Amino acid sequence: MAFLEERISEQFSFGASAAEGFDVDLVGTYAGNEYRNLRHPYPRLMLDLPFDGRTETFLYDGLVDIYRRSGGRFGGFRWKNPSDYSTSGRSGTPTYNDQACTLVSAGVYQLTKWYGTEGAASATRRRLLKPVSGSVLVGIRDDYDNPVQITATGVSPERWTVDTTTGKITFAANKNYAVTNITQASNAVFTIGAHTLVAGDSVHATVASGMTEINGLRGTVQSVTPTTITTDIDSSAFTAFSLASPNTAEINTRPQANETVTCGCYFDIPVRFETDLSGLSYDTKNTDDVVMGLSIRLIELLNV
Repeated sequence: MAFLEERISEQFSFGASAAEGFDVDLVGTYAGNEYRNLRHPYPRLMLDLPFDGRTETFLYDGLVDIYRRSGGRFGGFRWKNPSDYSTSGRSGTPTYNDQACTLVSAGVYQLTKWYGTEGAASATRRRLLKPVSGSVLVGIRDDYDNPVQITATGVSPERWTVDTTTGKITFAANKNYAVTNITQASNAVFTIGAHTLVAGDSVHATVASGMTEINGLRGTVQSVTPTTITTDIDSSAFTAFSLASPNTAEINTRPQANETVTCGCYFDIPVRFETDLSGLSYDTKNTDDVVMGLSIRLIELLNV
């Protein structure tokens, strides 16, 4: 499927008319009852772009060119919704804890914006297929819903990467280490043996006995030695750690089953032409102007 990874001029957004719909089946009975079925929870935008008073140069550079290169209704491109382009409200500065992502496969998550109760199966949402490059932030809420930001840069391999053509986040391969001791301290120290963790890494703790208060918490590594890591988890008031037999205490870097991956970003809407480019009128053309008497419709793509 052809898709041009570029945004149509924002000048077309202002003055455009937009409608948003859902794919709903409606069945009425003879008795007057109505039955409704929402086929999927994703809204779909339809846009009518105005052309009146545009110069010929502007129209060809900003519209006709992209129409021809996308093959008319065949391909797609990006459009910025001036009323809703951020995961923070409609236009706020994104943070890593704005929205819950949805699981795609092991270690892979889809950027998502929720318009109902976050995470509810029936809640309407938008898959953010076209995040703006450089704007994506990622976090993880641990088993107790405590948010932790996961920074990507400064290490190799990066802790996570995002595909700005699909909106999918992929976490680096999981690092798992058995834990043989945890100190009671304002910055808990885990003894894990030889490891490759570095400051800034994030770890999820699982223990079966002793310091069970730390079970399910996620902490950020503050410093390391060849066999230990110091985290920002305050374990000073927790029960003393005890080593079970067999030992099942461990830490993991990738998101775990009871955790929620979160995200924040600016985003574009993937769209295509719904109507052919027609209505070019040269009746009022002067030396460099063309008046377009018709608008053209764009429609949101729900998959790319």
